[in-house]
Amino acid sequence: MLKSKTKQRLAAVARGLFVIVLMFATLFPFYWTLLISLKNQSDAFQVPPELFFTPTLENYQELFVTGGFDRFFYNSFVVCLLSIVLALLVGIPSAYIFARCEFRFKKAFFYVLLITRMSPGAVFVIPYFIAYKELGLLDTYLGLTLIYFASNLGIIVWSLRAFMEDIPVNLEEAARIDGCSLLQTLFKISIPLATPGIASTAILSFIFSWNEFLFALLLTRQKVQTAPIGILNFIVFEKMNWGVIAAGSIVIALPVVFFGVAIRKYYVKGLTQGGLAGD
Repeated sequence: MLKSKTKQRLAAVARGLFVIVLMFATLFPFYWTLLISLKNQSDAFQVPPELFFTPTLENYQELFVTGGFDRFFYNSFVVCLLSIVLALLVGIPSAYIFARCEFRFKKAFFYVLLITRMSPGAVFVIPYFIAYKELGLLDTYLGLTLIYFASNLGIIVWSLRAFMEDIPVNLEEAARIDGCSLLQTLFKISIPLATPGIASTAILSFIFSWNEFLFALLLTRQKVQTAPIGILNFIVFEKMNWGVIAAGSIVIALPVVFFGVAIRKYYVKGLTQGGLAGD
């Protein structure tokens, strides 16, 4: 009995140490970047580093006032929001069809959607560039939105199909017996029960789009440059303005952190069980 309790305590200590190490490895880069963003250029890379210093907002002031980073931030937000809304409008019904309907070449169509997410972006850069140049979509909100839409659609359909398949069929059959059409069943039964999956997939797609670099670099010029590309403006031949770059990195990370915290409750897949309670 004593040995069993000792083993349990050791296991609890081991789990605690693992969590501490994991949290340190995850949060330390963010913490160090934050420190650099609050230091002036001369103090940023002192050896040994100063852990106690007087914070300054000069880097953030230069980022927004001199560098005009708010324009890049706005571009990222608009393109990401439009692409995710469009991808969800198309992806949710598509996922439902793949989960509930049987048709010819179902697997083939499904894997074609996944190819857009599995393939590296470099494969599509040249075709996109040539097509966009001919269509006049270079450096436009529409052009970048369509690319992010196409990139996110595959992962949205793939993820939401699993959530749709977990929804009990008898709930949908009961709704159909009560007179609901297929579309009404989707909006009144399936989508509310799949809310955790929709929320987690939306934030995942947002992260992919928000951090995307390659297409934003090659298919934009000045008008629609996104936040990750805007940071490049502070990398010049004369010097690397690390304080401002760190400030920009913190600003870019904040929306992802905010949305992740805001919808964290939807990660818990409890709504399906709640629906079954009244069955």
